[in-house]
Amino acid sequence: MRAATGLALLVSAPLNVTSAADDVPVSQELRQRSAEILTILNGGGDPATTFAASFRKAVPDAQMQALIASLQRQLGTAMGIESLTPLGEHEASVRLIFEKGTARAWIALSPQAPGQVTGLRVTGIMPTDIADLASLDKVAAAFAAAPGKAGFLVQDLDENSPAAALRGERTFAIGSAFKLVILAELVREIDDGLREWTDTVTLDGTELPAGAFRALPPGTQVPLRQLAEEMIRVSDNSATDLLLAELGRSRIEAMQARIGFTHGARNIPFLSTMEAFKLKGVEGGALGRRYLAQNTDGRRAMLAGEVADMPGRAVGDLFADGRPVMIERLEWFASPADLARAMHWFKDRKDSANGREALRILALNPGPAASLTGEVSYAGFKGGSEPGVLNMTVLLEGRSGRWIVVTASLNDPRAGVDEARFQALFTRALELAIKG
Repeated sequence: MRAATGLALLVSAPLNVTSAADDVPVSQELRQRSAEILTILNGGGDPATTFAASFRKAVPDAQMQALIASLQRQLGTAMGIESLTPLGEHEASVRLIFEKGTARAWIALSPQAPGQVTGLRVTGIMPTDIADLASLDKVAAAFAAAPGKAGFLVQDLDENSPAAALRGERTFAIGSAFKLVILAELVREIDDGLREWTDTVTLDGTELPAGAFRALPPGTQVPLRQLAEEMIRVSDNSATDLLLAELGRSRIEAMQARIGFTHGARNIPFLSTMEAFKLKGVEGGALGRRYLAQNTDGRRAMLAGEVADMPGRAVGDLFADGRPVMIERLEWFASPADLARAMHWFKDRKDSANGREALRILALNPGPAASLTGEVSYAGFKGGSEPGVLNMTVLLEGRSGRWIVVTASLNDPRAGVDEARFQALFTRALELAIKG
């Protein structure tokens, strides 16, 4: 009954069809498959008819049912399609209307008959109260109302003043967003002729944190480009620590000022991810408390000695209870304005080969900006999270050529943060920022 109701509402609702390119029409196959997906999201339809065998193999029924259950839990019944934007003959961005909010979906069809769905990505899940926020100032106010402390900034890179700001110059724990500094230092060294993207790092058996390179045998050679890609694409901690060790802690510390970090002193010594885990996790954080009691020289000595010698297994079940661990003192820190300046640094290198390569790497995982498919010419992303810490930072180029940075951080030293609501607010900020 729910599926039938959803389909009936779809047929009767007006369909606002736009196109990312003037010469790309909306095909009947895209209309039909979009309607079928709406029905499936309400628990009806025939997935075997709608989805290609390759898709069903990659996304088993149980995974699809989990997606449907999650959407229904957050947004209720799927009511209709607000807009369908073709991105090509066999690809489209679809804005879906739900009982309690909206979401966006990207769909791709096989070019061979019967044109079944080979790709589906649901993004931009947004409850009605957030979808109704009509300005960036209202988004900033919603961030300000979140438990903990939030920072938020929207900066048009051709303007001196931000379009919206909340605690723009205050420092926040940013989690893995610190990896932007490492990528920037790699680009600088390649620009200066010190390295090439194709240079390799040879694994020497040093213990690494979780990631794709942890289990590789000593002697394995990995190109710098691959390490950078994985550090950004999936925030691979093993790739990050390999790059930090190869480039050098002191050079990365110095790079902070070059890319506009005005609070970089808080990140000295610049920690690897394994070091941070050990400091937070060993002996229930006692190692980290001893570290924090030292001056800078004492901290460097601890990292080179006691911390380096401590086996990773001593970390224990860090974060297993979901509680924040020393996020106000033992983290990587930056203000929203720092992160905007860092993204500006990357944008300013867009006309050089190495700059374009860095922008390509930043775009490997567009994060929340995936919901803007078809509306922007470029989207690069890096974020970070751990219990009590969340950051998202996006660099956008609008189709008009405007470059914009949207960044937000939320810290709560007492409890984990509401990631779903944060992402919905951030996605709404992206939508409003790109409309300008």
